[in-house]
Amino acid sequence: MYKTISFILLIIMSEQKLNCDYQNNLERGFKIKIIYPSIFMALAILFVPVSQAQAGPSSENVQKFHKSVDQILAHPCLKSKSYGIEIYSLDKREILYQTRKDHLFVPASNQKLVTTAAALKYLGPDYRHSTRLFTTGEIKGDTLYGDLYIKGYGDPKLVSEQMWLLVNELKNIPVHKVVGNIIADSTFFDSLLRVKSWGQANGAEAYNAPLGALSFNFNTVTVYVTPGNRAGDKPRVVVEPDTQYVRVKNQSHTLPFKKKGRLILNRLDRGDYDEISITGGISKSSRRAHYYVNITDPTRYTLSVFKNYLARAGIELVGDTLQRGTVPEKATLLVNHESEPLALALRGLNKFSNNLVAEQIIKTLGAEEFGAPGTTEKGLRIISKYMRSLGFTQDQYRIVDGSGLSRQNRLTANQIVSVLEHVHDDLSIYPEFISALGVMGLDGNVRRRMNAVEDSEKARVKTGTLNSVSALSGYFQSRDGERFAFSILMNGLKCRNGKALNIQDRIVREGLTFERGK
Repeated sequence: MYKTISFILLIIMSEQKLNCDYQNNLERGFKIKIIYPSIFMALAILFVPVSQAQAGPSSENVQKFHKSVDQILAHPCLKSKSYGIEIYSLDKREILYQTRKDHLFVPASNQKLVTTAAALKYLGPDYRHSTRLFTTGEIKGDTLYGDLYIKGYGDPKLVSEQMWLLVNELKNIPVHKVVGNIIADSTFFDSLLRVKSWGQANGAEAYNAPLGALSFNFNTVTVYVTPGNRAGDKPRVVVEPDTQYVRVKNQSHTLPFKKKGRLILNRLDRGDYDEISITGGISKSSRRAHYYVNITDPTRYTLSVFKNYLARAGIELVGDTLQRGTVPEKATLLVNHESEPLALALRGLNKFSNNLVAEQIIKTLGAEEFGAPGTTEKGLRIISKYMRSLGFTQDQYRIVDGSGLSRQNRLTANQIVSVLEHVHDDLSIYPEFISALGVMGLDGNVRRRMNAVEDSEKARVKTGTLNSVSALSGYFQSRDGERFAFSILMNGLKCRNGKALNIQDRIVREGLTFERGK
């Protein structure tokens, strides 16, 4: 560095001497050759190689990265060319790679990134859902004389532990006996159990669970099936949670040792209860099988579980008719049970791509902003407000739900990267947002991806999957510490989903090993 400065000073001093000589020669009438250009040429020779030395490796590595990604994308799986990618440097504020970044694609569950960002911005990381107990009666001693109301406010994670805490808060008032009816109030949300754009899909799959202001355990049950002691015996079936709302019709049987079999589970709506029918067979050598099945009526299901938990806590019920209703204005609040913070609920939403959590949050956004009942339409107005804050008009995208289950959703890779950049720049929500993403090779839906790849945990991502659709978006940090936001949206796949995941992983690996150079 000092040698460079000395050389520059030498040139300047020489220039001053030459300037004096030039003036003297002119006065003497001599003809001379002007050598100023040569001096500036020397300066150019000095600086140009230095500039190229700094920019050369970076440019070369960027070109090498482009070539590698282009080769990865040449896979027959993507021959329809229906994909969009943007990889954006959060440190340098420039695009490293992009293709069809402004084309609209079905984002699948990458839609949850928009839902998560809007929820953190407008509800806040510490927002808590309530589940409240009211009465129109009075407590004498440890006995409640009057109806007991349970009102839900959309908690998407009212699970066994939370229900137990709720019931114990009632017991510790103390209330050890209820002489009256148990009534459920679900009016904080509208009565639509599913998003309209999902069509008539109402199968028993857990990912397709119905919605409700009063919901329990993601509105699903777990069915465990254990082979019998001998071939021909009925397998043992256990449903968790144990509730009268779910009844089992077991028509399956145990098969001989090592004989292959198949169990078929179905869930039927019987009005006052759900029936789970089990047919087929399970080999005596098989391990205990388990299945996740949704229920049809969230309010009735939650009310039934609540009644069971009251009994388990030793709270006696007299006149235990289960009803639906609305909490009267003059009712007395007994218990206000608050959920875990929204920031924790979002981990289940994104790491495991829980559709119910996403849609409950959308309705909660609507209810908090525009008043009860919360609806999907009200919540989507908040999503539109958020997209406008990023500079996108409503005709530039289409969002019809919060989970991405609908194929009517349309987003661009650039829009998703814009969400990721906006969140990254907002320290009030960024820590909670990134902690909710899956850690590649470590947890969530990506725990088995890139397991053997060095520094795979430096990629934090959200997956998205529908038939012929696969997506991966999030953040990664390159080998030399540069941070990037990226989005890979793939539609019209001509291969199995596993190959699409492999393509995405290869692109992320290229990102993790990328170095700009010095």
